[in-house]
Amino acid sequence: MQTTDLIDRLAGDLRPTPQRAMWQGLIVALLVGSVVALSVAWVSLGVKKDFTSALLTFSLWMKWVYALGVGAAAFSLCARLARPEGAPGALPFVLGAPFLVLGAIALVELAGVPAGERRGLWLGQTALTCPWLIAALAIPIFVAALWALRSLAPTRQRLAGFSAGCLAGAAAAALYALHCNENAAAFVVSWYTVGILVPGLVGILIGPRVLHW
Repeated sequence: MQTTDLIDRLAGDLRPTPQRAMWQGLIVALLVGSVVALSVAWVSLGVKKDFTSALLTFSLWMKWVYALGVGAAAFSLCARLARPEGAPGALPFVLGAPFLVLGAIALVELAGVPAGERRGLWLGQTALTCPWLIAALAIPIFVAALWALRSLAPTRQRLAGFSAGCLAGAAAAALYALHCNENAAAFVVSWYTVGILVPGLVGILIGPRVLHW
C-alpha cells in the first residue's frame, strides 16, 4: 500500500467534531469554574448586606449587563477559535462594544458632576483592589476554559487564550458585583475592565504553550 493510499484511508475514517460538542465543553467549563469562584467569593468576600434592595438598583444591573455583554462575545470567540479552521471574524470588535457603550454612559455621568468630584467618582474606594480581586476570582474559570479549549484544536492559540481569559474575567466580574459597593459607571468601565483584561493578557502569553496540540 502506498503512503498516499494509507493517508486517504485514514482520512476517510475521520468524522468532524459536532459544533455542539465545543459549546457543551465550554459551557461545562464555565459552570464548573464559576461554581468554584462563587464559593471562594462567598467565603472570602461575602455578599452585599443590602443585596436584596440592590437588585432593584441600576448600578448592579449595569455591572451584570456589562459583564454579560463581554462574556457573551468572549464565549462566542472561544467557540469559534476552538476549531482548527476557526477565524475570529468581527468578534474581537464585538468584544469591545460593551466597553464603548458603558464608556459613553460614564462620560455622560462625569459631565453631570462638578469637576472636583470626578476623580472620586472614577476611583471610588476600591480602585486599587477591585481589578486584582476580579482577576483572582477568574483563575478557576480561566483554568477550566483553557482545559476545555485544550481538548479541542485551536490554531490561533494566542487569540484563543485571550478570549478564554476575557471570558473568565467577565464571569468573575459578574460574581464580584455581588460584593462590590461601587456604583459609578466610570468606576466599572475602568476597573472592572482592567480586572477582565488581566487574565486576557495572561492568556495571550501562555496560549501557545498551554493550547498547543
